[in-house]
Amino acid sequence: MKSDNAQIGHNKPPKTLEEMINDQQRVKIAPDVLKLLKPIPDPKDKKGEKYLEKTINDTDVIGFKAKANPSGSISFFYQYTPKGIDEEKTKVAKAANPKAKNVKLNPIKMHLGNYYVDIQSRGKGITPALARKLAVELRDAIKVGRDPTSIVAAQRKAKTVMQIYDEFIKVRLKSAAYQKKTQIDMLSRKKLWIDLNSSGYKQTQVRQLHKGALSLGTHKMVDLTKDHYVRYHTAVTYAGKTQANRCIEDLRLVEKYALEKGYIKKTVCHFKKKELNKETKRIEKEDPYSIDEYRKFRKSALKLAKKHPKLKVSCFALLACPNLGARSKSMIFSLPWDNINMISNEVKFHNTKNSETITLKFRSSIKAIFRIMLNIRHGINPRDARYKYVFPTQRRISKKKHIQDPRKAFKLICADAQIPLKCIHFLRHTWATFFYEVTGDIYAVKEAGGWKDIKSLMPYVKLVDRRQNKNIENVDKYMNSHGK
Repeated sequence: MKSDNAQIGHNKPPKTLEEMINDQQRVKIAPDVLKLLKPIPDPKDKKGEKYLEKTINDTDVIGFKAKANPSGSISFFYQYTPKGIDEEKTKVAKAANPKAKNVKLNPIKMHLGNYYVDIQSRGKGITPALARKLAVELRDAIKVGRDPTSIVAAQRKAKTVMQIYDEFIKVRLKSAAYQKKTQIDMLSRKKLWIDLNSSGYKQTQVRQLHKGALSLGTHKMVDLTKDHYVRYHTAVTYAGKTQANRCIEDLRLVEKYALEKGYIKKTVCHFKKKELNKETKRIEKEDPYSIDEYRKFRKSALKLAKKHPKLKVSCFALLACPNLGARSKSMIFSLPWDNINMISNEVKFHNTKNSETITLKFRSSIKAIFRIMLNIRHGINPRDARYKYVFPTQRRISKKKHIQDPRKAFKLICADAQIPLKCIHFLRHTWATFFYEVTGDIYAVKEAGGWKDIKSLMPYVKLVDRRQNKNIENVDKYMNSHGK
């Protein structure tokens, strides 16, 4: 039978710092110990307003210490006794007593850094694990006769991930090597997951649950290990699998830049394909519009353009998406008139992923859209920046002079057509599947759409094959049901 005084489970009170210190007056310096480390009240101060520092010794690394300063802050330091003797003190001691032993040099204390308490003190402190690692480096350097001060100096000069990231953006990202969209996307991810500057509900929730892992930006890059990046990737994954993968790709570029500049000695942000999140393409989860759905979409778009003049440009821009060689919506929406030849029926796209110009032939349906947009253009002042774009925005004060997000029109069209509301990007997939479905030649699709890699077209082949197999099954069922 258990006694009444038994203290078990959650009824057991937390240990005090004195209880955690072993017989050798040492304790493993860790966050739970540092929570209990407080300065000592000065016994000489009767008012109780003054405090004295309290120091604890680490069990794992001799000489590694942490102390609570009178102000309440906590700092780490490494203490060692240098080799040799203090000649002056030894001489004085020998003069007083010829049998006196040599006097050793005074111990030297090396400040390692202040305790990194929380994310608010970003860049202003270090963790116990990092301080212990630095203490080990100092100990090993002293053993082989190296100057330990150079190690501390190098650590203090080392830049954080955030500092190197900012330098990379300034020096490399804004160069001609990176497209504008790539720059915008990378800056957005940095704001969300390095600067942690977002008020979005999902991002805020993830940050609250994974504060430690997401504080990567405040760490010095030279101190990071693969485990830091793994924890960071896992944390961002809760917000989005694809986004987490893109963040790691960004950090690889930043780390490579840091290696080139000499900020780090080696790169550690190496992830195998199986270590990253498996990305499922949208076309693998959902089919593009069928020919019947597309016809309904086209009819409703023309109806909406006629009924609501303010949505006219958006409607024709959306109609152009499944017709202009499966180009991305951003390329179509920002298409300038200078890239169109109405005589030869050709349109050029310069802002491509591989920076190579794609020239596509367009047919009568697209030519009809261009003629309508030319009529709209005649109503715009040639001095207006919107005059140069095929699909100009209706808002004169907009920074972008072409339309960017016609989702309102897209939702109205889908609702009127009574077809599923999908991502606008599916209009691109629709063109590719129709082209392959009609021709049966994947290389013809590649040429007509301006693709460089045949692998990117394989999802369309699988989709059309699924449709054809389904049609064969339906025909077989129809024939067997009327067999009698």
